[in-house]
Amino acid sequence: MCNPYRINSMARQHIPKYFGLRIYISSTILYFFLVFPFLVFLGLQNIPQRAESEGWFNRDAASVIDSLAASVDLDEVPGEAGIDSLVNRAIEMGEPYTENREDADDDSGSSLFVGISSEAEKEKHDHEGLFQESGPLPMYIRLLFIFTLVSYLIGFILNNPFKRFFRKKRGKREVRDRLGLLCKKYLLTIPALNSLIIVLPNLLVITYSLLYIILKNDFQGDIERELFVHLFFVTLAASLLEFLFAFYWQKHRVHTKYIEHLYTEEELRVRVFRRKGRIRNRYMIASVITTFLPLLIVMVYLVLSITSVKEMEMESLNRDQREILIGPYGTLLNFGKESTDIDKLEWLFYVNAVDSLLMSIGIGNGILVSLIYLLLFVKWTNQDITQPVKELLTNIRNTRGGDLEQYTLVRTNDEIGELAEGYNEMTRKIHEHVQRISKMNRDLEKTVDDRTREVVNQKEEIEAQKEEIEAQLDLVTLQKDTISRQNEQILDSIRYAERIQSALLPTAGHLDDFLSDQFILYKPRDIVSGDYYWTASKDGKLMVAVADCTGHGVPGAFLSVLGISSMNEFVKREEVLSAGQILEQLRDFVIHTLHQTGDRDGARDGIEIALCVIDPKKKTLEFAGANRPLYLVRKRRDKQGGGSPELIQIRGDRMPIGIYEQEPAPFTNHIVKLKKEDTLYLFSDGYVDQLGGPRRKTFRSAQFRELLIQIQDKPMEEQKKILYDKHQEWRGKVEQIDDILVAGFRI
Repeated sequence: MCNPYRINSMARQHIPKYFGLRIYISSTILYFFLVFPFLVFLGLQNIPQRAESEGWFNRDAASVIDSLAASVDLDEVPGEAGIDSLVNRAIEMGEPYTENREDADDDSGSSLFVGISSEAEKEKHDHEGLFQESGPLPMYIRLLFIFTLVSYLIGFILNNPFKRFFRKKRGKREVRDRLGLLCKKYLLTIPALNSLIIVLPNLLVITYSLLYIILKNDFQGDIERELFVHLFFVTLAASLLEFLFAFYWQKHRVHTKYIEHLYTEEELRVRVFRRKGRIRNRYMIASVITTFLPLLIVMVYLVLSITSVKEMEMESLNRDQREILIGPYGTLLNFGKESTDIDKLEWLFYVNAVDSLLMSIGIGNGILVSLIYLLLFVKWTNQDITQPVKELLTNIRNTRGGDLEQYTLVRTNDEIGELAEGYNEMTRKIHEHVQRISKMNRDLEKTVDDRTREVVNQKEEIEAQKEEIEAQLDLVTLQKDTISRQNEQILDSIRYAERIQSALLPTAGHLDDFLSDQFILYKPRDIVSGDYYWTASKDGKLMVAVADCTGHGVPGAFLSVLGISSMNEFVKREEVLSAGQILEQLRDFVIHTLHQTGDRDGARDGIEIALCVIDPKKKTLEFAGANRPLYLVRKRRDKQGGGSPELIQIRGDRMPIGIYEQEPAPFTNHIVKLKKEDTLYLFSDGYVDQLGGPRRKTFRSAQFRELLIQIQDKPMEEQKKILYDKHQEWRGKVEQIDDILVAGFRI
């Protein structure tokens, strides 16, 4: 038994290296390049606010200096006595700020430069600082480091079987079936598993950050809390990008490098993937990521760098300050004064020089990472598409050259994989077909040889066979005569069936009792017809229907007999019936009688019908149709009493009498108020579907409607002749393709 994990003949002979640790390290580096520059940017940007909030600058000393400066007359140079007086005063003013310091200097002038006050130091130690050893940020980094080591250990355990498998393959050593089956089982899920393991440390520290933000209140001011919240969102976005980076890299290598070494050639002739993908989705994700990431980085750095004019805490701006803030637009905005009230400019934002430098560095770093991200995504996406296409084209060329045993690997679960699978199926069928033809040719050659030998060896028998053939010829002649007689008998039966069908059709006199001006143009294609017309009367109402059964000839005639008899039964049995109810009962009867269940192999015969119920007394019309319309032609009256004819089309429901793909629905019952000289037309599709004319096309419904409008001033019997002549003229020498039935009557 051959090893199923040998190198496929169709695959490249080079055994690739398995990337495990490389993907982990690259993804981690990408993560840190996204997070830490942003963290440094936030830290540097918040240094002034932090220094101010923590009292890095001694405001009390500054106030002492200001007080001393105010008491000295700078226009006069003080003498020795004046200097001693100033020193004594400074000592007196400095004593309140140094009385709590244990290590205060005896020098009387040293109190002037006291550092941070004891009160500020006490308040500072009441909270854990963000950057202190016990603060949230060091704990965040320690947890991230520990969880990253754990994830690397889990990743090593998960990827070690794949590493061993490909190392043995490259060394041409035997691979145990157990190891091969294990790698094969998890090959298609390894990209998702590795991606989850890589971002697992990030998810854990993100959870820690979220809990700390929600449950802890010991931040040293809003600045540290805002910084930690920004770090939370940045790590969340970076984790998503890290996951996608690792997932698509590993998936790219599985599809283009690994899959042919773990699956056999026969298995890869069809798709082995559990889910079906789309090239469009892959391109959409790549486009969104590669477009959104650089824009997001630029927008985040830009938003965090801008500062509101409100935060300047100034009452007014002099001319130089205003020039720095808004440039030459001060003149345009009528700020011509030496100073400008800050309230007029508080809606503006600006970026200071330091923030501009930090923003440029941050954006540059982000663009560099995005460029790497973009290039790798484009490379993976293109190779995932071009490599299978190249393999497919190579095999197509080989097949065209006569090699019918060429199969391509189905590497992806998208449209290209579907195309490769279809090519393999086509190649298999062609190969089997060629094999069958070759076998038939060999069998035929053998048969010809055997028959030739038989002919040579049985020359005398040929003469006897000749006599037998002549006898068989006489038998064939006799059989021909028998078939002719049987054909005549069948035709006689069909003609008799025509008489039966004609007897079931209503007579013209029945319509004359209600309608004096009417016609029925009835022209079967064969002896018997699948089209039929039906009339009945009940309670002073006239019912008229024109129906087209499935098929024509004998099958259609059988169905027409079924329709006529059932409709007669409905009218006799029911007291009150609308046109829609009659069609619904007819549909139920046909489905039940023909045992229609909707199966693919079951009966799907049906009837298309247009049914009118006319009340001559009330001058009303009820109409219901199954795939057939009603044409109502009515004259539009003008002020002089004349008018041109107008054709109104009342459409039937788009469902037949019989089984239907959708759930049966009630037929629509249209009610129309009739007027004198209204003309109604019911017809099957045989007239409009007739081929003919100069281009051998169908007559079409639009041309039929125009013809009806043109002949409106003619009596109904003359209209019948015009319609018949037009049909004969249109089809010319073309055979009639369907049964024709048109019924018209004037109110």
